[in-house]
Amino acid sequence: MKTIAWLSSAALMLASHFGFAQAQERFYLGASAGSSDMDQSVTEGLITSGSVDGKDSGTKFFGGYRFSRNLALELAFVDLGKAGYSGDFSGTPVTGGTVKVSGFNTSAVGLYPATEKLELFAKAGLFAWEAKANDVTGGAPFSDKANGTNLSVGLGANYFFTKNVGARLEWEHFELDPGKASLLSAAIIVKF
Repeated sequence: MKTIAWLSSAALMLASHFGFAQAQERFYLGASAGSSDMDQSVTEGLITSGSVDGKDSGTKFFGGYRFSRNLALELAFVDLGKAGYSGDFSGTPVTGGTVKVSGFNTSAVGLYPATEKLELFAKAGLFAWEAKANDVTGGAPFSDKANGTNLSVGLGANYFFTKNVGARLEWEHFELDPGKASLLSAAIIVKF
């Protein structure tokens, strides 16, 4: 009987260490909106000189699965908005240019519960992106597409108002080829 009690206690301690002893919701969904910023390199090959405005609004829809209280896997659809550009391409005028970037991001998320309601996190993953460019070059409509898969990283915090509903503040960095982008966003997150 003592052996069973000892084994039960050891199993509970191990489960608690890995976050399984507490009944917690494993899945979560969220939606966020914020400010995106793409650097001028995203227009490489579209203009040889001119101006680029990489600031726009961005959105994200995400979902995840928590393996423990400290580790999750997250999948997101990220829309980084549009970068505007104008100038010239080897002496030919370019006007009304936009580059729209969006894609799917998969990340491993490390979580640190700072308090009962607040948790901090860091994440790293891969961003499978597509960029669509449109402009008028020398008076003729022009469009082009590019895609790739590059590194993404992020930092943030979740604060839960109730057991299942909370808010997230997050900064993310996305490598593109060429260029890079960032997204600072606020989200509503629901655990179930």
